[in-house]
Amino acid sequence: MADGRPQVLNTRAMGVLQTAAVAIGLALIAWLSPLPDRVTDRDVYEATAAQRIVPDCTDLHCFRVLVPWVLGAMPGPSVTKWKTYAVMCNTAAAVAVFQLCLTLGLRRRAASLASFATAFGFGSLYTLHDSFTPDPLMYAVGPLIVNELLRQRVWTAGTVGTIAVLGKEFAAAPLYLVTAHAALARRWTLAARSLVAANAAMIVWLVLQLTLMLRFNYGYGDNPSTHLLSGGFLAPWLAQQSLRGIGSALFNEYGALYLLAPVGFSFASAELRRLVWLAVPIAAIFAYVQQPDRALWNFHFLVVPLAALVLERAPALLAWLTLAAFALANFRVGAQLSSAPTARLALAASVLTAAASIVIALRRRSPIGSSRPAVMT
Repeated sequence: MADGRPQVLNTRAMGVLQTAAVAIGLALIAWLSPLPDRVTDRDVYEATAAQRIVPDCTDLHCFRVLVPWVLGAMPGPSVTKWKTYAVMCNTAAAVAVFQLCLTLGLRRRAASLASFATAFGFGSLYTLHDSFTPDPLMYAVGPLIVNELLRQRVWTAGTVGTIAVLGKEFAAAPLYLVTAHAALARRWTLAARSLVAANAAMIVWLVLQLTLMLRFNYGYGDNPSTHLLSGGFLAPWLAQQSLRGIGSALFNEYGALYLLAPVGFSFASAELRRLVWLAVPIAAIFAYVQQPDRALWNFHFLVVPLAALVLERAPALLAWLTLAAFALANFRVGAQLSSAPTARLALAASVLTAAASIVIALRRRSPIGSSRPAVMT
């Protein structure tokens, strides 16, 4: 055991250094990213941060109280606090995806690739541009909750989910996802405990909604998300854009990962495949009631491991060139850095290198990354 101890320490030290590098990189991007030049939800969140309760509020975002309550209690300029929060949560998301990949049986190289893609993906970098949103928290708790449940640490996952739903309702989705996953795997004890945790989170969310409505006269106003029978948020979003705009918005969300993930599905373990299949209807629901392109990034913790399974089979230089081009494109379309190169060139480069990675991966078809079962099986 003594012989292996230095290696463990070196691995941990390397992990700390990588996490620090990601955090520093995200912080630099957040500092360089300009504030949005359009109407955002900033005023609502700042009012909630300052007043805690905003009587008679008719904005859906007034119900998402966790992040503004926490940040409002901290000293410092508002923009600095919110951008710092976005950096911290997106760094945490990258770490959580790394751990989830290991739990699902992927090797460390694949986990590192997936972690990088998470940290510098569109969803992450966009929240560094527009930080007044609970989305960074959701990007972190999604993979964290799934990983904790797969490792049968239901109490931890349930606690995180129950607190996080005060920030946004999506936090309950990973709990229900793993409930269904465990049930299909006939892990009845885990399924039952996960269901209890999921229902507890939903009850807390409902109590918050009703309390704010009945006690403080909150309401959803005319938010299209509440118009479930007339197209939800999806219908007006589609009506307001051209076909080109819709295609561009959806493609920018995952970019080259759209090519890699379907191929990676063929390399994935049965556990990961099951999670992906079960996530599809959940993702469809959130894309219906929220802005579709941004809602899809909530499921990055399943898409990026699939992509990493392909990149792992490509030469290291090609794999990292693919992700470097992927990140470079997101500097422009996500973080809105005007100094970054034209996104089209970076997107094209990432697609071409991803295609080359796919060709090589298929030629080297092997059970890498899918040979070990997930912890729960």
